[in-house]
Amino acid sequence: MRNRPTALVLYNWRGQWPMRRWERQRIFAWKSHFPGRAVFFNIGFPFDPAWITALDPELVLIDATALATRHAPKGWGALARAIAAVPPGARRVAAPLDEFLSLQRLRDFLVEARVDLLLTAVEPALWDSLYPAADRPYAIRRILTAYIDAPLVRLARRVSPDLAQRPIAVSYRAWQAPAWLGEMGVLKREVGLRAAAWADREGHRADVAVDGERRLAGDAWIRLLGASRAVAGVEGGSSLLDPAGDLPMDEVAPLVAGSGWTPPPSTVVLTGSAQVRALSPRHLEAAVTRTFQVLVEGDYSGVLEAGTHYQPVRRDLSDIEAALDCSRDLTQAQAVVDRAYGEIVASGRYSWRTAVTEIARQVLA
Repeated sequence: MRNRPTALVLYNWRGQWPMRRWERQRIFAWKSHFPGRAVFFNIGFPFDPAWITALDPELVLIDATALATRHAPKGWGALARAIAAVPPGARRVAAPLDEFLSLQRLRDFLVEARVDLLLTAVEPALWDSLYPAADRPYAIRRILTAYIDAPLVRLARRVSPDLAQRPIAVSYRAWQAPAWLGEMGVLKREVGLRAAAWADREGHRADVAVDGERRLAGDAWIRLLGASRAVAGVEGGSSLLDPAGDLPMDEVAPLVAGSGWTPPPSTVVLTGSAQVRALSPRHLEAAVTRTFQVLVEGDYSGVLEAGTHYQPVRRDLSDIEAALDCSRDLTQAQAVVDRAYGEIVASGRYSWRTAVTEIARQVLA
């Protein structure tokens, strides 16, 4: 290995602009924290595979945006060409998200691309279910869907850390909450509606939108958190598993769960602890902005602890009003957000610097 190793980050981006800040940071954090040279390669545009071969990287990271091309045959072919051009000696790392979608195609790719390390946000108890050990020639390491970066911390310093100074009682955003998320889709939408109803009943100001309304791009979401005393939420994830890639996502995306849509027979309905759940970027962003989190109870990737870092809500949402009422006790709420900031943000345990350094050390050892 060269004294200053080269990392090649393969990603795919031709869509939303500006990029969601957490997605931008996930891709380009390697520029700041990889102990060598980091080169970024967008497979979403025409390219000559010889460029990759000539680069001769020691490490190739296949980002979630590149792996998401498994849902589109044209983009999937671009990823295949890029991987075929990687020199045999390079260490290969895959970091997918939304692993419940087109799972078998992802499993096949990990083997065919000779991936050395899979970075997954899925909790370890589900690894053998999603990636059977007998068919798994690669190592697995658990990661978060996002980490904390220095620009986010600097941005959050512009908002008041004092909850009493914030004009919005509760905020929330959700996209279309599609039917193919199952129970998780119901929760993602319903938790926002319940929070808005609580604020209306109590005469508080709320900034809540579901079904993809009033989308926020760039740093606008961080500014909204910084103006809010509380934010509602639930873990990211899905209650449906789609091994064969049969979910017609373009057709059902506008449909909310409970609309009468029936999943294809090839899908698997997950219940209880078997559901695919993980901490989402917005939970870390709320910790950074010191916003009081009222969240549906869960594991939150082992990062957030109920009663310590957030106010828990039962999964049937029967006590969400009482949980939101806790945000009105400003002394208690301030203690919770300050503790979350100290243990999650100031500690540096969940920073991109720590994550990239540890991954690089493991792969290049």
